Amino acid sequence: AALNFPKFCEPVQRGDAKEEDAHRLWKNIEPHLKRAMQTVYLREISSLVEDGGRLSAHAHVELPYYSKFLLIAAYLSSYNPARTDKRFFMKHHGKIKKTSFLKKHEKTSNHLLGPKPFPLDRLLAIFYSIVDSRVTPTANIFSQITSLVALQLLTHVGHDDQLDGPKYKCTANLDFIRAIARTVNFDIVRYLYDFL
Repeated sequence: AALNFPKFCEPVQRGDAKEEDAHRLWKNIEPHLKRAMQTVYLREISSLVEDGGRLSAHAHVELPYYSKFLLIAAYLSSYNPARTDKRFFMKHHGKIKKTSFLKKHEKTSNHLLGPKPFPLDRLLAIFYSIVDSRVTPTANIFSQITSLVALQLLTHVGHDDQLDGPKYKCTANLDFIRAIARTVNFDIVRYLYDFL
């Protein structure tokens, strides 16, 4: 509200509208509010910082607590083979041995191959296993996923009409994820298959 109120007052200050002209004032502020709503769960620290001609949203956005864990879970989903999830995220599963997982086609680091798509249910399963306190699935969690997509930290892959539900890819890099993980005291490297 504090950020958008000066914009709301502009037509009055210019003399284009009176204070009681609610319709005209609303028409003026509406597009700005729509843009603000895209990041309703995010506090932008520095609004428009140019980075080589492109907006560098990644470095200048502070995410809410659960969004950080959603992003960490998305990164783990994109860069860990799905078959390693039980080893990493189930309690009392024993130590993971990389050699037992290694196959001929898997000599290359997953980080060199780039992020792989993952289904929403896998993202949520990893999220709930790494987040400290118990959380119940709410619209808030899903709207935070939408916000991460709007920030281009996640990318929606494929079509909505797929039978197996939506798929995503994490587009954040390792340095960014490690910085985010540090703010919530989560040692992400311990959960990354490439670093075993």
